[in-house]
Amino acid sequence: MKLLTPNHYWRIIAAGTSYIVFAIGAFFPVIHAVLIALLTKSSDERQNKIRKTIQRLCLFYVNFMRVLGLFSYDLKHLNNDKIIGKVIVSNHSMLIDALIVLAYTDNVCCVVKGQLFTNPVTRLTVGLAGYIPNTEENLVEAAVEKLSTGENILIFPEGTRNRYDTQLEFKRGAANIAIHANCDIVPFLITCSPRALQKFESWYRLPKIKSKIFVRINPTLKIEDCIDTSLAKTIQYRRLTSYLREYYLTAIQQLDSYTDSE
Repeated sequence: MKLLTPNHYWRIIAAGTSYIVFAIGAFFPVIHAVLIALLTKSSDERQNKIRKTIQRLCLFYVNFMRVLGLFSYDLKHLNNDKIIGKVIVSNHSMLIDALIVLAYTDNVCCVVKGQLFTNPVTRLTVGLAGYIPNTEENLVEAAVEKLSTGENILIFPEGTRNRYDTQLEFKRGAANIAIHANCDIVPFLITCSPRALQKFESWYRLPKIKSKIFVRINPTLKIEDCIDTSLAKTIQYRRLTSYLREYYLTAIQQLDSYTDSE
């Protein structure tokens, strides 16, 4: 059995510290939500304030983990468009993928687990933030309504973290929303090499070498450039879902080639 290096030991300590800081920091939106509920009358103002708080905390947390040396970070913003009223999609391999997207995007409405709306600790925060539970019967209609007001919708087409980068078992949720709303899609590409913070993996089981996270905010995709929009809606849903999966397969392979050449 090989002994762990000092850097490996340090990253385990950094991971534990990060989890503790996250647990403590998770109460800030809750406290802020209570104050906002008491002091702010406008529902739109309450929503904007709590989303700004969440965005700042996500950015702090991502930078905190990077400064601790848990991972290195390579971010490239390849999208020059204003991200307003867009469906934001991302592949999903790590525990912190959502934090990364929220940190770098304004006015995001997340599609989140329904349990967060029944949990006494989180339900006020997600409610004031105007998030949509994935158990919502009229989820697509609710998302379309929010897009029409200029909010951005974040949804992971895979629904949960994958086990390897090219697994990509995309569901139709993102395609359904984008087609119903007739709105553009902003693809985030997030990879981690070596992979870390994976599903079913203990927090202390880290790679022997420090991981590097690559984040690409890619150019906007217009639906009409991806599929034939004259086809029946049910066919459009399938084809756009398939297009997005192929898009991510190609993008991941290109990014892997880039990282191998560094």
